[in-house]
Amino acid sequence: MKATEFLRAAEAWPLEGLEALLPEAGPVLLLSPHPDDESLGCGGLLAQLAARGREVRVVLVSDGAASHDSRLYPPRRLAALRQEEMAAALAALGLGPERLVTLGLPDGAVPQEGPGFEAAATAIGGLALRDGATTILAPWEEDPHGDHLATWRMARHVAGDLGLRLLAYPVWGWRHLYPGMLAPVEPVELAAVPRGVRLDIAAELPAKRAAVAAHRSQTTGLIADDPGGFVLSPAALDVLLRPWELYLDLTP
Repeated sequence: MKATEFLRAAEAWPLEGLEALLPEAGPVLLLSPHPDDESLGCGGLLAQLAARGREVRVVLVSDGAASHDSRLYPPRRLAALRQEEMAAALAALGLGPERLVTLGLPDGAVPQEGPGFEAAATAIGGLALRDGATTILAPWEEDPHGDHLATWRMARHVAGDLGLRLLAYPVWGWRHLYPGMLAPVEPVELAAVPRGVRLDIAAELPAKRAAVAAHRSQTTGLIADDPGGFVLSPAALDVLLRPWELYLDLTP
């Protein structure tokens, strides 16, 4: 089945609640490749977990410093800004700054293999062990972005080593169905058809919108000296700010 066909079918899955997605009450470890992926892909889920007092930790994998080429916001300042935005986004979802851990890997060059990959996976595994996590989440392996794929591979590695449940969430993977979000992508044939849950987040959608808006560098013209810098398009936000989120169970 092609990714396009799968996503179109998944949009018609029945809406389900948190209990269907995470029937166990164990801690959750969520990997976000960049500051904003946590809100775009999982804002509703994070708000639900926070409201129910569930243990969750969010790991920011990259420093986010490659979204703009700006003299006003050189890489170090941009990375600091984006981390501040992410903390504000998590606060909008009901999570304190103690829930956030940053790895600081280079935006646009998160390693997919080799020593850097192994070191990052080891750090993530250590966090999972410390928290007693039972579930790890990462972007879908069909998200067309190298950092997303690297983050997915880290999650898969840790899940396999520690016997964790592995869930994937699409962010840019929705481009297979909605190319207008950014640009068309090459057709992808899925090796297997995933199972999963279409999570009802209608009640949490206002909080998710607030979390996404907290990423001002990605949603406004805040960084005015780089008009060509990345900004989320209305078309992308229309897809990513729906009253449900999609999660795929890809447990090894």
